[in-house]
Amino acid sequence: MDISSDCEMVASLGSQLSELDSRDALRSHGRSAVYECAFRQLKHVACPVPTAILKTIEVELGAALPRDVSIRFESHDHT
Repeated sequence: MDISSDCEMVASLGSQLSELDSRDALRSHGRSAVYECAFRQLKHVACPVPTAILKTIEVELGAALPRDVSIRFESHDHT
């Protein structure tokens, strides 16, 4: 797995996951090697990178379709 980023935390996460076994990556949420490593490397709990890594692994294994995923915020007037 090759992850490159200008973010030092994400780059560090990528180097930690370089030899990741897909079975370890795709364990349930609380036990996924990706999330375990992300917990140690990333300061921002809402960082979408771990989810993107898991989605990529699923697509590479044929367990998910290669569809774009996004988070979009819509502004609502709360008056």
